[in-house]
Amino acid sequence: MVIEWLGHSCFKITLESGLKILTDPYGPEVGYTAKDVEVDVVTVSHNHFDHNNLSHVKGDYTLVNTPGTHTVDELVIEGLETWHDHNQGAHRGKNIVFKYSADGIALCHMGDLGCIPDDAFFENLGSIDILMIPVGGNYTIDAHEALAICERIGPNIIIPMHFKTPDSNLDIAPLHEFLEAVDREYDVSHHGKCYLNIDKASLKKRTRVVVMEYL
Repeated sequence: MVIEWLGHSCFKITLESGLKILTDPYGPEVGYTAKDVEVDVVTVSHNHFDHNNLSHVKGDYTLVNTPGTHTVDELVIEGLETWHDHNQGAHRGKNIVFKYSADGIALCHMGDLGCIPDDAFFENLGSIDILMIPVGGNYTIDAHEALAICERIGPNIIIPMHFKTPDSNLDIAPLHEFLEAVDREYDVSHHGKCYLNIDKASLKKRTRVVVMEYL
């Protein structure tokens, strides 16, 4: 499996079979340069401009933007409804957390999660190997809330997303706030690449944060 970070909350995930998944494609207002991407599946956590821009997505893809269980070939996607804010959606509406199961690995993309979910959410989510989690605050959970969720889930790999970068126009916190929060808890690996090759055998028992570059 190959995970590529395209910036913000957008990842392209390529399974061993070649099936390609795209998460939360952003619009030009975000600041990153959107690139044409041909994929088989697109997941959209909510309908805000920085997560639902399909204009650069190519191919005969399946769009998944609702809660529930969705199956595309060998891929199983489970969507869990959450809130985009601390007021049960009153300010920013709902958000869908997606769990992807394929190649013997369980990945979770938390979209624009806005608060720490209740116990039932974590029970329904189950075991996660790779967690893609927003850490920039303001529109989502902040660094300390993200750490609390990571501790609750206990994934093998944590990939931070949705934070301030040189190309981001959004008013969100930079990555160092999350790295300071996790400093005493987890090993941090600065991967230095926009892609990560991973399989079940290469997962480590100890949780680590993998900081990726964006494409």
